Amino acid sequence: MSSFDLRRLRYFVAVAELGSVTKAASELHVAQPALSYQIRLLEEEIGGELFARGPQGVRLTELGTALAQESRRLLGNIKALRNRLNDRAGDPEGEVVVGLAQTIGPVLAVPLLELAAKRLPRVRIQIRELMSSDIPELLRSESVDFALSYAIPSGRGVHSVNVFSEDLFLFGTAKSAKTFFARADISEVRFADLKNVPLYLSSRSNGFREELEGIARKRKTPLNVAAEIDSVTIRKDMALHGAGFTILSGATICKEIQRRDIFAARITQPPIRRKICFVRRTGGAASRAGKAVAALIGDALAGVATNEKWPGAVLPDAIPKLI
Repeated sequence: MSSFDLRRLRYFVAVAELGSVTKAASELHVAQPALSYQIRLLEEEIGGELFARGPQGVRLTELGTALAQESRRLLGNIKALRNRLNDRAGDPEGEVVVGLAQTIGPVLAVPLLELAAKRLPRVRIQIRELMSSDIPELLRSESVDFALSYAIPSGRGVHSVNVFSEDLFLFGTAKSAKTFFARADISEVRFADLKNVPLYLSSRSNGFREELEGIARKRKTPLNVAAEIDSVTIRKDMALHGAGFTILSGATICKEIQRRDIFAARITQPPIRRKICFVRRTGGAASRAGKAVAALIGDALAGVATNEKWPGAVLPDAIPKLI
């Protein structure tokens, strides 16, 4: 190489992991043209193409695969060195990358960063909002230090700890509730009642949708699916502007749930709950900064749940120690 740019290597690894320049640019908070330019510079320095481009995104060439392996090793060694040096200092210091599932970020990101600003002034937290399905690979590649998500089991290089669960809500407008339930001031609906309302749900490839379908089969309650939409934002918009409902977590609707024109009722008989888990990679010791941020996440979770900023949160007696 004519130069040695660690930032450029980090950019390259992010594109390699996500298989898309667009996704990587979003996660890195970098403009897509700027990221593409950095990748081209790296290819010029290396002397060959690192990615094969196609309509579905990018995939590593043989040269790119070799560079990705070496880059991960190099970046990991640098991070380990930084952690060892920080461990000798007084206050925790360094960067910690926290992954948050898309429906958790809206309720947890702000209180976590506020706590960090007060208690860990020398730690820089980077929050990455992620699809749950992407989290295990990003943990294994050390692109994320740890994450909060749904339904990620332990194994294959990651360790998962359940921290608490949350009730899910049937969500729509008060007007729609009056149409289908004759009133909008009810706080609970039975699972059996779902067969009578049009639902906007994710496709069957989604784990939670399969969980719902399993309950429906067991209860002999077919779901009335008006449309399959693999976007939480669009499902919520459809429920707000359409004539149907969707099923969402309290974290997703925390800003709307107090509005008079909104209908949000817990699903009961049986209650529909999702477990929130803290996930980290197995092997290797966390840095002092990482341990401090993990403890901070525990405090932030307890705070938003007990202050009712996370509607539907079902807390255990104590949130377990995360690291």
